[in-house]
Amino acid sequence: MSMNIRTIAFFLVPLMIFPRESYKLYDDSEVAVIKIEVASEDLEWIYDNVQSDSLHPATVHFKNALIDETIEQVGFRIRGNTSRVSQKKSFKLSFNTFVPGREFYDVDKMNLNGEHNDPSIIRSKLAWDHYEKIGMIAPKAAHCAVYINNIYYGLYISVEHIDDEFLRTYFDDDSGNLWKCLWPADLTYRGQGTPEDYHPYSGDTRPYELKTNESVYDYSELAHLIKVINQTPLSDFPDSIEKVLLVPEVLKYAAMNVLMGNWDDYWFLKNNYYLYHDPSIDRFHWIPYDYDNNYGIDWFDVDWTNVNPYTYEIIDGGSRPLMEKIMAVDQYRNLYSHFLEFYRERVMMLALWESRLDSLKNMITPWAETDVYRTLDYGFSVSDFNESYGLNNYSNAHVKNGLKEFVNLRNASIPGQIEWNSSPPMIYGLNYWPKNPGPEDSIYVTASAFSHSGLKDLTIAFHPGDLTVVESIPMRFEPAEITQIAEEADRWVGVIPPMGHEGYGRFQIVAQDLDEQSMFYPRNDIISISVSESGSQTLLINEIMSKNDDANVDPSGENDDWLEIFNYGDEAVDLSGMYLTDNPSSLMKWQFPAGGVMLGANEYLLIWCDEDAGQEGFHTNFKLSAAGEFVALTGQDGFSIYDSLTSIPLTADISYGRSPDGSENWQVFDEPTPGTSNTTTEIISELFIPDNFSLNNFPNPFNSETVIHYNLPGTVNISLSIFDIQGRHVVELVSEYQQKGQHRISWNSTDKFLQVVPVGVYIVRMQVASTSSVHKILLIK
Repeated sequence: MSMNIRTIAFFLVPLMIFPRESYKLYDDSEVAVIKIEVASEDLEWIYDNVQSDSLHPATVHFKNALIDETIEQVGFRIRGNTSRVSQKKSFKLSFNTFVPGREFYDVDKMNLNGEHNDPSIIRSKLAWDHYEKIGMIAPKAAHCAVYINNIYYGLYISVEHIDDEFLRTYFDDDSGNLWKCLWPADLTYRGQGTPEDYHPYSGDTRPYELKTNESVYDYSELAHLIKVINQTPLSDFPDSIEKVLLVPEVLKYAAMNVLMGNWDDYWFLKNNYYLYHDPSIDRFHWIPYDYDNNYGIDWFDVDWTNVNPYTYEIIDGGSRPLMEKIMAVDQYRNLYSHFLEFYRERVMMLALWESRLDSLKNMITPWAETDVYRTLDYGFSVSDFNESYGLNNYSNAHVKNGLKEFVNLRNASIPGQIEWNSSPPMIYGLNYWPKNPGPEDSIYVTASAFSHSGLKDLTIAFHPGDLTVVESIPMRFEPAEITQIAEEADRWVGVIPPMGHEGYGRFQIVAQDLDEQSMFYPRNDIISISVSESGSQTLLINEIMSKNDDANVDPSGENDDWLEIFNYGDEAVDLSGMYLTDNPSSLMKWQFPAGGVMLGANEYLLIWCDEDAGQEGFHTNFKLSAAGEFVALTGQDGFSIYDSLTSIPLTADISYGRSPDGSENWQVFDEPTPGTSNTTTEIISELFIPDNFSLNNFPNPFNSETVIHYNLPGTVNISLSIFDIQGRHVVELVSEYQQKGQHRISWNSTDKFLQVVPVGVYIVRMQVASTSSVHKILLIK
């Protein structure tokens, strides 16, 4: 069979250089208080028209352990499906409806879920926490107390909204198509891909609703996925489906649903999931959604503590082609069994998280006891709230088990249900760093693999250059000792030597088990890697503004983020086909159009970073973060980095630029100069002082040395240390009082005074009084 040579990137756990601010909204150290003020006539209208999605202006005060802010002109409405007619309703807050483009801590929507089905008001929170533990992309959640016009409406769970901001937080490339899949989204084949084939064919907005790139309205990727699922012969199915879908995500999702007793899903109810087509890997991600019906909640007289994990239950007896095909492939079935065992033992055993559960219950109890709306739909009393957590024989209405009782019963039944079939080993994850190696860089490769019979070895089959010879590079088994992420427990590591100037090569991973069965990964594909050569280009990123409130406007009259490119050379340069990106793992995020994008000698070019591609001028498909930002200019080959910048956090209308133009010296300017020389601007006379703590580094991943940047809003006693992934202390870099402002320090892992530091993941921890901040970094060699 012929090989398809292409560059492929598979990610286990993304390493984010700049975490977005949204995590602060879901801090669960205390119950957040959300006070909503809305005109009384608007509130009355909303309750009289519960099926309407009409948004009404409101003022919102949000307070938790990390935030205490008021924001005006927020859109407010009822949300949900069947819960719209409940007494305790769920709500949506929209921060960008009346103020276009506005975000609140990097989100533009918030979901406040009433959890009226669940007397414990915790089941969905636990589900999202467990998905976070296993390293699967899923929403975050936290409890909140909701007041409307100073009346307490009850204890809610705030769940992260899945939209374009969610994609920006969790994915390297957020420009793809996102589909919300609701009943009856069974993934059965319905046509060649016109939108009418798949949306809508039941109701107004179901079952496959496009949530991004709506103006293009392109359903071809979804139709192709569904065609592969339904029309590919079983013998060809693994090769075909892995080219369009990240199958391990589906297997994890199915395993977690079995263990949590969640039936409001694809397998049982053809409902409640998202599909995201990631352009950077040309594959679909599977994203879980809506988890208030689990851990013993049942409306169908099904014993979810003992349901068969391979056939499950299907409400209508109809077809679920994706699960049917997956369970018919022994490799996938065995990997699914492995996930069931692993998550049961490492994640779901009650002893691992019972104290955490009890702590959350104690925190929310005062708020639950005074939540009168909680009692209106099913009559759940305070006694029901307490007993629904129990270990023994709780049952009321549709709640058939206490939460702890269900977990123990489900965990007890799984071992007797696990089955193993004879199959080759399964490689299910691959990553390598750096994606753009220099001539002297080794390429650090990790793979995750499993075989029920046991793995004998994994090797890297490496083809140097155009040679037909194959170098076999052994990999070694290096599992994380304590982890709840299956990929880390199944991790193998190997190193491809430096390829030299203009070097390139191709590779696959080969696994062999103790039964002498083997697998190549990727199947019938091969990964291409090339040395990044910057050449003699004369282009630099010269200035950046990541929070433009009033400094300047684009041709459409909007205050948008921007960056400036400067040509310091003596000749004009054509930027056609080059790329800009805000993510080091996705260097081809936005491309300059073809056809004479010329930048003359000593001239400047302004690029708007605003996701407004249809406007006049150059507009990227990404925005910039005021909390700090990585940006890079990449050559036409898609991997040669011509220039990159790690910006510091910036306040409104302040820019960060080279002074003078093209130099290595960077300054903060209170009079930005977009499209003109920085030498004419005024440097801020006092040191720019950040208003919060921040911590990052560049490069990341790094070979030997990285620079750690951190900001202090006051003069404090700071400790900055490096730990390995098992929590062992490696080195202390800073331990002293330091002045407020911006700081940086280098860590050289080959320092002669240190012991040899092996490649791998490390944690930078900054401790200031009782506050600590951590940041994950990756050392490669």
